[in-house]
Amino acid sequence: MIRLMPVLALVAGCRTGGPPRVTVRDSAGVAIVDNRGGDLALPWILDSVATIGGAGSPIEMNQLTELTVDADTLGHIFVLDSWFGHKVQLVDTTGTLVRTLTRKGGGPGEIGNATSISASGDGTVSIMDFSRSGLVRIRWDGTVLPILRLNGYSLFGGARATGDTVVFHTIDDGAKATPEQIRYRTSTDTSTLASVANERLGWLPFCKAGMEGLTRMLAPDLRYTARGGHALVSRSAEYRLEEFEAGHLVRLVRREVPLVAGTVAAVERFFPDGKIVSSPDCTVQAGELVAKRGVAPVVQPVRRLAIDPNGGIWAERNTFPDEASKTDVFDRTGQYIGTLTGLGAPLGFPSRDLLVFGLPDSTSNEPRLRLYRRRDR
Repeated sequence: MIRLMPVLALVAGCRTGGPPRVTVRDSAGVAIVDNRGGDLALPWILDSVATIGGAGSPIEMNQLTELTVDADTLGHIFVLDSWFGHKVQLVDTTGTLVRTLTRKGGGPGEIGNATSISASGDGTVSIMDFSRSGLVRIRWDGTVLPILRLNGYSLFGGARATGDTVVFHTIDDGAKATPEQIRYRTSTDTSTLASVANERLGWLPFCKAGMEGLTRMLAPDLRYTARGGHALVSRSAEYRLEEFEAGHLVRLVRREVPLVAGTVAAVERFFPDGKIVSSPDCTVQAGELVAKRGVAPVVQPVRRLAIDPNGGIWAERNTFPDEASKTDVFDRTGQYIGTLTGLGAPLGFPSRDLLVFGLPDSTSNEPRLRLYRRRDR
């Protein structure tokens, strides 16, 4: 029997006063939503429904991220075995493995080097496969769809796809600073949603090896997610979420949260055992990292983003590993609802009231997901 585990304890420490102060203004057709005030408890309770993975489970998992786990709203959960893996597994809402949808290879429905998966509402999972330069697409019942090619782009990370609408991560290697970009593409339209070009430091000596193209420690990078043509981007040291519809910026969502200075102490808290550089044989401590690479003035406040089936926004803050995670939740208009403490942003939504999270105490040897049902207090 699954023990009910309401997340009432997970929101301890959040202020439970009146509603936050919200100011909405328009700037050239872009709504700017400023949310002020401290953290509030969410108006929901999350009850544990099922655990996915763990010792003895037939489900293979390695890295539980927004790139390796997703769900449609038909009750299907999709799990990629690992970064650069090849096995996509279909799991139901009891945590049971239903079937394996893919295998390694170059034939129909087979994949070579998968870097991300994304699920759409009709039960189709799209798999970014570097070996195919595009998206391998398979329905939950095993039906193989045509590959959606992304030729002509220097693919960098993952992609989120619904039908022929794709939001994906690239590098513009034709530009001097080789900026990272988030692009939006349909069968009739293409645009660049956001770009970040951090200063590159070139070759730096660490241990017996070096790393090309290093940036300052804790420098902001591109964080994004999408659901169809609805996309979110965070790319700066400000708490600012850029919201796009059909390739156009429509809203900036901001919130007052304490910012964290970029210091040696901050780097040490993010990497208490040192940071691996180039190979596992080279672990470098915070002092040397900052001395050689420098450090950004402020830690990027947002780590991960999710969009729920109602269009609501979930923004996981960039907390230290020794802190409880905090995830801010906004409604579809960008107004702050409350903060979930103890769990990160959801990795998928198998229905409008079911949410999948990676468990914070999962280890690399035994990663686990947990499915929760949301209900009003």
